[in-house]
Amino acid sequence: MAPRSDPSWLAVHTLIPEPNDSRQHRAALLRSDFTVFFRESVRSLTVTASLVPSSRVLASALLRAVDFRSAGTIVELGAGTGVITSEILRRMQPRATLYAIDINPIFISHVGARLRDPRLVLMQGDVRDLGAMLRGAGVASADAVVSSLSLMWMHKNDRSSIMKQVALHLSSEGVLTQYQYLHACRTPKWASALGLPGFRGEEFLRRYFSRVCSENVFRNFPPAAVYTCRP
Repeated sequence: MAPRSDPSWLAVHTLIPEPNDSRQHRAALLRSDFTVFFRESVRSLTVTASLVPSSRVLASALLRAVDFRSAGTIVELGAGTGVITSEILRRMQPRATLYAIDINPIFISHVGARLRDPRLVLMQGDVRDLGAMLRGAGVASADAVVSSLSLMWMHKNDRSSIMKQVALHLSSEGVLTQYQYLHACRTPKWASALGLPGFRGEEFLRRYFSRVCSENVFRNFPPAAVYTCRP
């Protein structure tokens, strides 16, 4: 996991843009997302765990369990270039708020320029400080937490601390959705042969949530597993 950023995280409020559904506009956004994500992933692959942004198919699977009709406070962990962020905003109620967190200031700047929506609060910071960040923003609990964090590549103490904080700040009827790439959900044969500990996403999440289910999304590169977790 990347070193901790300055604890004085950045919060950015932006305005909503005029809708533009032209193919040319969407293609330009995709090229921009890909370029920014690829460049930053080369620099910190253990954080992004991929060289390309998530697909809209994966975003849809990740958001399927969120009740957007009643969710007033949503937290996104690992906003990246905003692919999933934009899908959350598209589904949210007018008075709901999305707190989108990323450690990378380049991603935060990119999302802020791309998505101008008064319901969006961008926060640059380390999710290991999640509790402090949410308290600083006046958030007591979240109705949904949407996570793109690469749990496998984190130190076990870091991912445990993060999930404890998520569970603590999730409302009693809330939901956490988390995805991991399928290649990160299984222990490689060479690692098993060396006796190295693997990372099993569903087994790990069951330590912190009473109900966990999963589905595979193959129409994404790389293919991913989506976990839905409830208190």
